[in-house]
Amino acid sequence: MAIETELKLTFSAKELPLLLEHPLLLVPGKRQKLYNIYYDTPELSLMHQGIAVRERKILRKLLLTLKINHTNSGGLSSRSEWEAATVQGQFDFQTLIDDPVIAQKMTLLAPQLIPIFTTDFTRRSWQVLFRGATIEIAIDQGMIVTRRDNQLFEEPISEVELELKEGNPVTLFGLARVLSRRVRLHPSAASKAERGYKLFKNITPTPVKPPDLDIDPKATPIQSFERICLECLNHLQVNDVGILRDDDDEYIHQARVAMRRIRSAIKLFSPVLPMAFVHQWNTTWRDLANSLGDARNWDVFSHESLQLIKEAFPNQPEIKELEKFTFDQREKAHIKALATFGSRIYSLKLISFAEAVMSLVTHPEVKNRQKIVLESQTTAEPIIEEDTQAFATRLLKRRHRRFMREVLVPNRDLEQSHQLRLDLKKLRYSFDFFMELYPKRRMSLYMKSLARSQVLLGQMNDLATAEALLASRNLPQVDIAQAWVIGRQSGYLSMMPKVLSGLSDLKPPWKS
Repeated sequence: MAIETELKLTFSAKELPLLLEHPLLLVPGKRQKLYNIYYDTPELSLMHQGIAVRERKILRKLLLTLKINHTNSGGLSSRSEWEAATVQGQFDFQTLIDDPVIAQKMTLLAPQLIPIFTTDFTRRSWQVLFRGATIEIAIDQGMIVTRRDNQLFEEPISEVELELKEGNPVTLFGLARVLSRRVRLHPSAASKAERGYKLFKNITPTPVKPPDLDIDPKATPIQSFERICLECLNHLQVNDVGILRDDDDEYIHQARVAMRRIRSAIKLFSPVLPMAFVHQWNTTWRDLANSLGDARNWDVFSHESLQLIKEAFPNQPEIKELEKFTFDQREKAHIKALATFGSRIYSLKLISFAEAVMSLVTHPEVKNRQKIVLESQTTAEPIIEEDTQAFATRLLKRRHRRFMREVLVPNRDLEQSHQLRLDLKKLRYSFDFFMELYPKRRMSLYMKSLARSQVLLGQMNDLATAEALLASRNLPQVDIAQAWVIGRQSGYLSMMPKVLSGLSDLKPPWKS
């Protein structure tokens, strides 16, 4: 068995000549034609267990491979892999696999295995030394092919795989950054096997919400920060591809959620992070999230506020003009978003951030802090380093107290209501990272109370945004749409005391 650690990056086939001009790839590499058949049971039981079985043909040589997924974060994947020579259609898992439990399970499944899809591609590969690590660079181009309802379906392959042969996994991101000098290389979480299964099942991509996080309470804060950030990157990457397709506005919303969660994590963990890291990446993610702001605002206005205005004032000529204005502004905002998220610079920022996060454990400021803790152990009052549980509770208590002070602000106006919404959102994001660290029932009650209040505050924010968007028309006087928004805001403001009364006795989950 081998542990395969690799970083997968997609690129445009038309940029292949530029990629091959990179100094690291000017040396002649190995060129192979690879034809692979992926097998599974008719019920796809291997897919559901994260297992891939394939037969790979290289000239006259045939290899049987079994892979088991372990982790996939920020485009970096880790898998157990067994591979050996075979005869076509003979799945000798007892000989292939050195784990008796897995070998027995696969032997029982072997008679049920049938072809599901194929991958047929040309691989150019180089083995390089980079920062003390040995890495294989593989450029794959070809097709994934499957059969459904007696019809063939295919999807192109155009990707770079950086496989770690020996060394530190963070060097994969460093090499990806170096290779991105002139070409957009975009981190991708989807393996060829995953893409093949989606093609076989005819799965239409849809926006993805953030997954639940399982954080080790005994881990160091730096370790937990790395895990949170890589999971947030994964959430961003499964949605940013949808922004480029521009077929569902929810992709933009989820991408913004992912970036806001990253910023929330950076601010929450800032006491243990290098100051330069906090400043650089908080600014970077703020600017990227803002680049989607106009598109998101016009999406919400188009789907929600505008529809309500049309219902309130049917057949009004000025509403027809507003509808056309909205469509034009929304289209411009989406074009701007596509330009940003389809750029080489954006992909390079994802790679650089993952590299920076994974390098934190060796950062001089972090190492110096660890040295101080270690040296204090021989003193009369040794320093006890916090684990994630203690760190999270201390920081969340502070955020909870700050939020409760905001709740008590009397006679709240629209601007103060907006600030309360921002503080509530920050509090929810912070707790999202640590859901598993506290009793489920208490956490559920706490989060439900926040969610109920966030709904009304969110609606008030949408109206404030709508007012700003309507004002961008620069009309000489207030029209019926603006008047409707202003009236609606007054109604929501009158509901604020009821919202605040529900928050005033909010009990945090660490209290009984």
